[in-house]
Amino acid sequence: MMKKGLIIIFLTLISLLPAYGQKDTNNIVVFNEFDVNLNLGHDVEQQLGFGMGAYHSIMNQKKVNFIFGLEYNLNRQLIDYTYEGHYAHASNVRYTIHNLSVPFNLRYNIGKNIKAFIELGIFLDLIVNSKRKGIMHTYLPNENSNIVYNEFFFKENARITSPNYGICSGIGIKIPVKKRELIIKSDYKFGIRELDSRGTNFYIRYFRLSIGINI
Repeated sequence: MMKKGLIIIFLTLISLLPAYGQKDTNNIVVFNEFDVNLNLGHDVEQQLGFGMGAYHSIMNQKKVNFIFGLEYNLNRQLIDYTYEGHYAHASNVRYTIHNLSVPFNLRYNIGKNIKAFIELGIFLDLIVNSKRKGIMHTYLPNENSNIVYNEFFFKENARITSPNYGICSGIGIKIPVKKRELIIKSDYKFGIRELDSRGTNFYIRYFRLSIGINI
């Protein structure tokens, strides 16, 4: 029930996007900024992930913009050791996490033609799928009460708790290209909520490098 409620809230936020997309009285623009990114975390040993986003920028030509939208992010991370119960542990556990994110950012622009900018904001993530794989180590007693060690590869659903939320900050540059703007940005997403996966707790925190376009 809780997860269904979170999905309803998430979809409600998405449904509000077109309401703020009015460019003029005749044309409605839902999204006017798009990007793709690579991401890499720092809390645990992470592998390279990627993502993409579509956003609407309010007061697009002003010094201060309000930006919100919808992102898909795939994060990968490696945890050396996880506790798997009294008679087991896992090593080299690789997590793959798929999430949909709604960011709400304020962007402050500096300059007239080529613009530098800083961003601050918050985000809400809904984790839609998560997997993990690694090496399981078990040491179970047999009928003679002797400990028998076993080692095998496993791959399964990670069952990570949802949602995730946090704060983000970034810096970037906007370069005019004809009637559009090329956007290059580096930002950091700091997950506040401690997530749980089968008794293993961790945060999703990562750096991103994005390239996009404002239309």
